[in-house]
Amino acid sequence: TPSLAAAPAPLRLARRRSAARVARPAAVRASGAQVDPRTLPGDPSLTLFTNVTLGADKMRVMQSCSKLLAEGLGKPESYVAICIVDGQDMIWAGSDEPCALGTVNSLGAINLENNRAVSAALCELLEAHEVPKSRVYITFHDVPRENMGYNGATFAG
Repeated sequence: TPSLAAAPAPLRLARRRSAARVARPAAVRASGAQVDPRTLPGDPSLTLFTNVTLGADKMRVMQSCSKLLAEGLGKPESYVAICIVDGQDMIWAGSDEPCALGTVNSLGAINLENNRAVSAALCELLEAHEVPKSRVYITFHDVPRENMGYNGATFAG
């Protein structure tokens, strides 16, 4: 990203306004330092559907998902959102045997290495609930900043 000093005045102002809307430490904003987008709030998230009923273990599974997503993507867990919808009517290959479909959304940090780590950890967690890893699909989305809303705005401003 080019420095603000090199940008024309209207663009510098627009970039400053945009940056001010994103929750960044005041010292970082004041210094003009570049911020790694993986450290910004509002992502990542996991939405997981399964035909398995998790019962009393659901909160523990959600907390485990929160930790594994934060670790797998290298983001603070305080920014992670998890939604698990269990006990759903689902089939895979025409069978209602245990299965799961998941979607991971993130501002950056979506890449082969991280996706493999998250997929492996999530499949291991689901196997403990009788969902074979061969019956789990996870779709990873690297969401552009302008396409993720938070706090009445988007992460692009």
